[in-house]
Order: sequence, then C-alpha cells, then structure tokens
Amino acid sequence: MIDRRKEIGHPVQCGELLPDVKEIDSIFPATAQLNELFDVEPSLIAGRNSTVKIVSPGGRGYMLDFASYSLDRRKFDKHLVKLAEEAGARLCNDVSLLSVKDGIARTSIGDIKAKVVVGADGPNSLTAREAGLDRPRLRYPAITGRAEGQFDDCVEMFFGSVAPGGYAWIIPKDTGANVGLGFSRKSCRERPSEAFERFKKMIGARTSSTSLGFVPMSGPVKSTVAENIVLVGDAAGQAMPSNGGGIPTAMIAGREAGRVIRGYLAKDCKLTDYERRWRSLIGEPLKNSLRTRRLADVFFPSNVLLGLTMAILGTRGLDRAIRCRPLFL
Repeated sequence: MIDRRKEIGHPVQCGELLPDVKEIDSIFPATAQLNELFDVEPSLIAGRNSTVKIVSPGGRGYMLDFASYSLDRRKFDKHLVKLAEEAGARLCNDVSLLSVKDGIARTSIGDIKAKVVVGADGPNSLTAREAGLDRPRLRYPAITGRAEGQFDDCVEMFFGSVAPGGYAWIIPKDTGANVGLGFSRKSCRERPSEAFERFKKMIGARTSSTSLGFVPMSGPVKSTVAENIVLVGDAAGQAMPSNGGGIPTAMIAGREAGRVIRGYLAKDCKLTDYERRWRSLIGEPLKNSLRTRRLADVFFPSNVLLGLTMAILGTRGLDRAIRCRPLFL
C-alpha cells in the first residue's frame, strides 16, 4: 500500500458518521456478513446517536430514527492499516503515485511491479486516469472541522441556502462535534471557507481545525475494471449521491475486490467479476440514491420549493431518502 500522506488518517476529510450495522443491512440488504465487516472496536467510536434531524430551509425539523456511530476517523484509518499489516500487507506512506503502465506503478520511491493495482485514491483518482477509466463527473467540495463544546445527542442535517445543492451537518461526539458542509459548485458561488464560516456563525460553533475534500455525487462510474486495475470507494464513485456517505459502500466493495483478486491470482475467476459482484450488492440502492439527488436538484435552487417538497415527502419520504430507497412506491 502506498499513501501520499505522512500520517494515515490525517487530515480528516470526512463527516466521520458510520451507520449502525442494522442500518447498513437495511440500506444494502443483499450484502451478507456485515457484522464481521463492521465490527468496530469501542476505542474507535467517539459517540453514538439514535436519531437524525433533517432541517428544512425554513427551520422545520423532521426527526428520523437512525442509529449511527461517530467515528474517530484518524484512529479508524490507522486501525484498518494495522489489520492489513497483520494480514501481510506493507505500507509505504509519504509516497506519491506518478503513473501506471503495463503493470508497473511508478512512484516517488521507484517502480512497483504489480499483478493487480487497486485504485482507492479518491474522486480525483490518478489510477483511474492512468487506466483510461472515467472519474466521477460531479465532485462536490466539502469542508469539515472539529467543534468544541456540548451538542445535542442527534445528528442534524441542514438544507437550503446554507449549503446550496448539498447540506450542512452537525455530527455530535462524546465531546464536541464534527461540523461541516458540502455543496454544488454550480449552485454556490462562495468559496468553501466562506460558506463554512457562515454556517458556523449560524449554529454558534468554533472549530479548532478544518480540512477540505471532494465528494463524488454522480453515482458509480461506468466501469471499475480495466486490464489489471480495479477501482474502489470514491475513486469508483461508490458514495451515496443523496447524502455523500461513502464508508459503508467502500468497505463492502473493498471486501469484494479482495475476494475477487484472491480468486483471480488463483485462476479461479476473472478480474471483471468484481464489477458484477459489487453492483449486485450495492448497485440498486446507489441508483435509488442518484435518482433522489437528481430530483432534489430540481428544487434546490429555491428555498421555498425545497421546503415545500420536504413537507410533501414528510418524515416517511425523507426516511426513505436517507436509506437509498425509492421515494415513491
């Protein structure tokens, strides 16, 4: 494994929210053995929440039952690396990928010959570009920070002009909260830092640190396999377009990638089987999520229309939206 960061998990470019395994099962019911995959150690959990409050542009709140964890993402990423190293992997950090050609990854520490290359390098994936694969078309800027103080024991999501085309959030922790926002660059002419400062002022929060990243919001890319290269997570556009969540999908798809690669090296399957397998597990919910985001795009430009639409959907419809289900049966 190579990672260009000097420290794994830092800076944190994530809301750090992980749904409870029962919620993940309800969103992606075709996936088995979730308890094994999402067995999160207590030391990595920075808070627990049982509800989500969705706030309309006019300030109306819709309370939804939704169990989740607030992760310490910095520790969580280090934990995943530790598991990989215990299984025989080797990490080289502070290393940049330069190019990939003919099974050779050219890096800042020299060439690495690989039978299979896994691109898990985010929505701006260089691996995808080198493989001639599409990258997510829509990449929304998202800025997040750690706020000090006490917050209600409820995840809050704010919609409207506070984060045009996206939403702002408060994800409480045992101490403090992860606060942030993501938005469409087409809908918002502000700089991310300006929008973030406006949101912090609205909720009366102060942050000790901030970081900027990009969230793929256009759904999965057309193909995630090319020759001996496979894409996983944000590089494959596997985040949920209606809410930007990407940890569960990346881990589910990542496990399938590992299984297929193992079979491919043993000559038991084709590398292209990965495409079929991950889509059979999470593809349909991601399609539903993309339809919801596209529908929301119609109403996002107007706070009045957006608020009215949310009122029509009500708690039941909004609950279906965050669970990647069709809005209307």
